[in-house]
Amino acid sequence: MSCSYSLLCYTRKPTKREEANNADIALSMHLALRSRIDSAWTPLNENYGILFAAGVPTASVPSAARRACTAARRFKADRFDAPRPASAAVDVDAVMPDVDIVLKSLKDPYLFRLKDGRFAVAATRTARGGDPDGSEASAFLLVVSRDLTSYDQLGLVRLDTVAGVNRPGVEYDAQSGQYVIRWRDDEGHALYAVVDDIESAVARTVPVAGADRDAATVRHDAACYGIDDVVPGNVITISDVEAARLIERFGRVYNTGSSAPTCSLMASLRGPEAREAVRWFADTRADLTYSDGSKATRAVDWDTDALARLADDAAEGRLKPGESRTIRGRIRQTTYPVPFAVERADPSVFAWNFNGKPMFLFIATEDADGNCIDPREGRTHMPLRVADTIEGLSDAAGGREREIDLLVRGDLNSEGRAMTGCFWAPELHVIDGRLSILFMPCFDGEPTHADGTPNDRAGKPDMWTGRCHIMQLKKDEAGLDLDPREPANWTVPEPILGPEGDILNPVQLISLDMTVIGDSGNWYYAWQQVGSVWIARFDPSNPARLTSRPRQIVVPEFAWDNLIAEGPNAVIRNGRIFLIYSGSSVGIDYTTGLVTAPAGRNADLTDPASWTKLDYPLQKSGLYNGQWQLGTGHGMWSRDEDGNMIYVFHNAEYVNGRYGGRDAQVRRVHWSAEGMPLLDVETCEELDPAYAEVVMEIAVA
Repeated sequence: MSCSYSLLCYTRKPTKREEANNADIALSMHLALRSRIDSAWTPLNENYGILFAAGVPTASVPSAARRACTAARRFKADRFDAPRPASAAVDVDAVMPDVDIVLKSLKDPYLFRLKDGRFAVAATRTARGGDPDGSEASAFLLVVSRDLTSYDQLGLVRLDTVAGVNRPGVEYDAQSGQYVIRWRDDEGHALYAVVDDIESAVARTVPVAGADRDAATVRHDAACYGIDDVVPGNVITISDVEAARLIERFGRVYNTGSSAPTCSLMASLRGPEAREAVRWFADTRADLTYSDGSKATRAVDWDTDALARLADDAAEGRLKPGESRTIRGRIRQTTYPVPFAVERADPSVFAWNFNGKPMFLFIATEDADGNCIDPREGRTHMPLRVADTIEGLSDAAGGREREIDLLVRGDLNSEGRAMTGCFWAPELHVIDGRLSILFMPCFDGEPTHADGTPNDRAGKPDMWTGRCHIMQLKKDEAGLDLDPREPANWTVPEPILGPEGDILNPVQLISLDMTVIGDSGNWYYAWQQVGSVWIARFDPSNPARLTSRPRQIVVPEFAWDNLIAEGPNAVIRNGRIFLIYSGSSVGIDYTTGLVTAPAGRNADLTDPASWTKLDYPLQKSGLYNGQWQLGTGHGMWSRDEDGNMIYVFHNAEYVNGRYGGRDAQVRRVHWSAEGMPLLDVETCEELDPAYAEVVMEIAVA
């Protein structure tokens, strides 16, 4: 193995939420590569964490309820956390975030190699935010990884001491065939232990071998790394192949070239047939290449005058075999307004065919000044926008002025109950051939809570009364869709119920953020309840009733997604289901997580084991096109006019320390060479202006 790159692991000193570097983010393992040209250190993943300590399910949670805790699947009962009773969620084989899971952070990460060449990390586990959690007296966290893009958290290695295990480090000694564990106790004494197999050490207590006379005093000069707020760990060497893998996943991807294919035209064509052949050239797309080896195609605005001249020459028989013509064009790159729609959260953009006419629809949660329960002094509504283009849906193009209120406060649902608030997270889907909207209304609160305590939302919209509902567009007698812009053309909203007609969430009552997944002939709803993502099957011919019991599949287990996993939305690509979800809590800390599952192989999507979770956010707060976007999340996959995949999401309004709600944004998605969706490719990275002009050669045969 050619070892030619230096790799630094580190944490950071926490600074501010506004810099996406609060303690939840700073106290995780970061990685940086050293340049072989100028020896400068380059942080990966925009100087954001890559390995986060997994939260620990409490001892009172039975194994059947822990199935969605996939990051902590190997953890044993933890004696370092105080006993606490389990939540009511365990009665339905689930866990409740921040109640049944104790969140953690880490410090002092130490990278090393296992005997077989894989990577491993030893680190001090802490309570969330960095305070001691008790484990540092006698144990350290052990994590293994094939390539440092995903991690298997094995748990704590316990040493036979209570004197402190500080700055743990591990090395494999090839001569003895053993792993040497080194640390310092709370008095600063250097100690060591030896094990034959470091991975199996999590299952037992490792005896202390004695004082480590070979220990060196390590002085970390943070300034020499040139990384903001760095708290350095150690440095290892990695191969070119390993470095390339890290750069591919955590580096910036940018456009490196463009080209257009050579097309052919038969000289024997004449008249309308020749003109039609030339017309097809206008749809020729350009090929784009990128720094990671990935590719994309884009529509091109070709020189219409040149195409017209070519069509005339072809129609009149003036083309000769063997000659060629050159058509110039510019790659089409729509730049959407920022913000796209002010105070519109949980946005959904949907490309739809209205009885043969293509159109785009936009629907979202009203979030005026951050009040999404009863905004604008109780004038709750469901705003719908319709346009011929995506850009036409934006505020800048007059989309806000053309909004239609499909629902308003006081409208009745199918049970005859007045919907008085929320209208949260409306999503557009086609279910059984019918345009449908999934959303959550809420109702006025009762005088008291279930435990008899007074309800401060009595007689006012109460989010905890919210339930997932569905409304569908009606059709006329000929089976054609009625106009979606007319509220009367939609069915009365109906609550979605369980297989026995029961509510979806027996633990907390509220259910929201519902979406649709179709795979292998099966239809699923995925939604949020109990602070996590749940899933169940349904029959599209009866979409208001589940056909299977709801199951919890995504639990927030890390400090970055901490309190909640919500807003699921899925797309299928190249045999994989990509389900994004939003983590943390509404505000400037919001992030976007990702779980994946096999598509087209009849996998049981109600089984948490079918899903693989990314250890770090897919998208997070950061600079985009030179401007900070904080609290990015609750997104939806869609497509633009040219068939390119786009990502529609919201970010936080945050000016001079004041949170003012959420604004909708639209970006195109780039797929990396390894098949990962990239949601933050900037405008000049997507298309370098130097490659915007392309030439198409037309060969006459």
